[in-house]
Amino acid sequence: MKQAVLFFVVLLLLSLATGCARVDTNEVGVKTTYFSFTGETGVDRQVYGTGYHVYIPPFSGFSVLNKTEHKLEMTRKSGEGSIPRADDLKLKTSDGNNLWVDITVSWRVDPENAWRTVKNVGERIPVIEETAVRPIARGILRFAFGKLSSEEFYDAEKREKEVKEGKKLLNQALAPFGIEVTDVLVNDYRFAPDYQKAIEDRKLYDQKAREYTSLAAAAKEDVKRRVFDASAGANRVIEDAKGEMNRAKLKGDAILYAAEKQAEAVFAQKKALAVSLAELNRALTGTGGRNVVAKRLADALKGKKISIVPMSDNGTLSMIDINRFLENLAASKALEKMDVPKAERKPAGAKPVKTPVKEGTK
Repeated sequence: MKQAVLFFVVLLLLSLATGCARVDTNEVGVKTTYFSFTGETGVDRQVYGTGYHVYIPPFSGFSVLNKTEHKLEMTRKSGEGSIPRADDLKLKTSDGNNLWVDITVSWRVDPENAWRTVKNVGERIPVIEETAVRPIARGILRFAFGKLSSEEFYDAEKREKEVKEGKKLLNQALAPFGIEVTDVLVNDYRFAPDYQKAIEDRKLYDQKAREYTSLAAAAKEDVKRRVFDASAGANRVIEDAKGEMNRAKLKGDAILYAAEKQAEAVFAQKKALAVSLAELNRALTGTGGRNVVAKRLADALKGKKISIVPMSDNGTLSMIDINRFLENLAASKALEKMDVPKAERKPAGAKPVKTPVKEGTK
């Protein structure tokens, strides 16, 4: 009975001593064991996410850390940085000049390694920032930017290269503390006043030099463009002239070709005419041709009374009936073709021709 009462009392005391921790969505929980019957004490590596978690003080404790992004502002303007006083980063460039830089370092607690933060740094964000983030960031960034010369720091590309290198080194250094650096931003930088003026004068000189170089390059390109345009114009004129010449040549060739073809046609026509005339002449010079000529002549003289009055040496006129003469001639040709002997050839109706005597002739 006494043992049961004792057990009940112990349970009551434990229930009264039990703690309950609440973890929001932007937080991560870390449990620490101070006393254990198994002998295992220390920070628990387990990740405690959103929800309620039970622990038993004073045997164990529970820490809640904000896992959102935080910004460490290091600037020369008092009251605007992470601390009230001026906190810009002072360093020396590789060529020995003093340089002041305003920098923002963005960081957060890595939820998977939050136990490292609690174990090695603390559980409060301001403590974590002042104990780990700020001193480590200033040392590493001073080293990274110090590799640049004064003129190189003005080169945005080279400066950004060292910013990335600094971020990489910061993550390597802060990883054992469960801290992740998400960004490093250079807000402003300045040299000592006298050197700053010299740098600005040099920058102005370089800017003017670049402007003059750009103007010279632009003028050179303009000359090239004008030469190119002139050359292109000349080439166009030449090509146009060549085109006109080719068109004239083609037109001349066409006219010559047409003339040649026309001459060939005329020649062929004349040649055909000459051949036909030659053939006709050859035909007319033969027996048939003489007949054709005689017939054509007879047809032409048909119905016409033609008299030939020849004059003899003694002045006597002889009258000849030409129609009768042609009829007799045609009949004689026909009898020749029929092979009739000359003795039997006597034109029909032949009459003796009278020769009239001219007056005064004896």
